Amino acid sequence: VGERVPFLGDLIGLAHLPAASGALGLFSDWSPNAQLVGFAGLSLIAVTIIVSFYRGLAPGEHGSAAALGAILGGIGRNCVDRFRLGTGLDFLHLGPASAESLPDFNFADVAIVLGVVTLIVELLATEMAARASERPRG
Repeated sequence: VGERVPFLGDLIGLAHLPAASGALGLFSDWSPNAQLVGFAGLSLIAVTIIVSFYRGLAPGEHGSAAALGAILGGIGRNCVDRFRLGTGLDFLHLGPASAESLPDFNFADVAIVLGVVTLIVELLATEMAARASERPRG
């Protein structure tokens, strides 16, 4: 625990580090019990929003459903780690193993990011298609 080793050169390293805070240092200055309450509250809010978005999807919006599922799965896995271990557990590191300023993360974080990126791409594609269909042809 607490060590990083190169995996794909200077691109990705393997780590086994407890995540003392959330993304961008969220709750880093809170006590461990307060962090747990804070993460539980944020997770509950996020799950409520995701479920309401999911219920509002039109039939056939499989990409959005998968993206929301990935986000929900990432939130769930991070919650399990927080409640079971008292912390998240990061095991991937971007950049050289010695680079402290680059993030450590886990697959739950990857699922959340990929889900959000997928939703953004789908939103932009839908908007572009709607604008293209409104243009006069000729």
